[in-house]
Amino acid sequence: MTAHILKCGLAVWCLLVFPFWITGGGAAPAVLSPKGQLPETLRIGVLTLFQPQEVTLTAGPQPTTLHLDERSVALPSGRLCRVAKDAGGIALWQGARRLAIGTHLAVAAEDVTVEVTGRRTRLRRQFCGTLTVTPGEKHLQLVVTQPLEAVVAAVVSAELSPEAPPEAARALAVVVRSYLASHVGRHAGQGFDFCDSTHCQLFFGEQWVRWEAGRETGGALSALGKQAVADTQGEVLWEADGGLSDAYYTACCGGRTTTPAVAFGTGQASATATGVRCQWCRAGRFFTWTRRVDRRTLARALLPELAATESWNIAVAGRTPDGFVTSLVVQAGSRQITLPNYRFRHLVGQRLGWNLVLSNRYAIEPHGEWLVLRGQGFGHQVGLCLAGTIAQAQAGRHYRDILRHYFPKSTCRPPTDF
Repeated sequence: MTAHILKCGLAVWCLLVFPFWITGGGAAPAVLSPKGQLPETLRIGVLTLFQPQEVTLTAGPQPTTLHLDERSVALPSGRLCRVAKDAGGIALWQGARRLAIGTHLAVAAEDVTVEVTGRRTRLRRQFCGTLTVTPGEKHLQLVVTQPLEAVVAAVVSAELSPEAPPEAARALAVVVRSYLASHVGRHAGQGFDFCDSTHCQLFFGEQWVRWEAGRETGGALSALGKQAVADTQGEVLWEADGGLSDAYYTACCGGRTTTPAVAFGTGQASATATGVRCQWCRAGRFFTWTRRVDRRTLARALLPELAATESWNIAVAGRTPDGFVTSLVVQAGSRQITLPNYRFRHLVGQRLGWNLVLSNRYAIEPHGEWLVLRGQGFGHQVGLCLAGTIAQAQAGRHYRDILRHYFPKSTCRPPTDF
């Protein structure tokens, strides 16, 4: 089932390195016109996980022009140049020759290929729209400005296999569009609306190639993604009070979804607010999961100052009525510390990897020097369940029926269809 949910390679890597369940804090309200129109364009911060000091731009079959401040720099067909951080600005290089320096570079994104090299990874991407490069505080900041619908198509293409059922792609397109419209400006303090990692939306652009450990993987904007956008043009989810739905989605809910307040610790939890039951993802790879971790390793991740000889214990302290963990208690000697679940998962993910605590429904069992975690689902478990969506689509359900299942209090319609 997972092979039909996520593209292999980079998509799975991104989910494990920076899973979407961290999202939910500091979201800005939707930027809609008085007539309820969706934003026409969005600014996506790209290559954000790499935090590059330098990138390479290569011209395509036709020559292009790079605009660095007030200066134009011609880049012949097939030629490349390096863009590097330089004393508070940016510099363009060809080999050992510095072509120009400035503070703001702009180019038609479709005219160039962008390449970045990390410690173990090299990535090449192509985008549409406008690409800008500016010097950030610690690294280069690359931002792609695209029409909203182009971003939706790219996200659907990144999240779903090209062979996924069309109704699943249409359902996801509506949810992605709703999320984008309701969270415009999430990274406004950094100069863009969304990042390209699963912290916001998984966004690869028009085409991508990745080299890691001697292996090459790649992909491109799929016909499935483009058609799903065309078939649902402008459709978003609306709440009963007339506001846009937050419209999250998760890889596999494990049998039940939950609320943003439970998953992210944002807003105020309501005693009556709950998720929905979902048995459609039962055949999914992550419907249930088991992981184990050395007790001392986990202790050092949570309490770095813990003495090697100090006894400690950890247990689930709070759950919602439907089984989602809300808090944990750590007993270390005479100290007792209560951790919200979202904080626990974030600490574990940062220090031990994101592939240890996969969801918000789990139990912790002590087994000698090991702790065994048994859980259900993969991701934050809020909103649309991708595994369940694909199963429903395979069973012949219409995308609006799928949306009603996961968002029973929301209505799917275009912004001006009141």
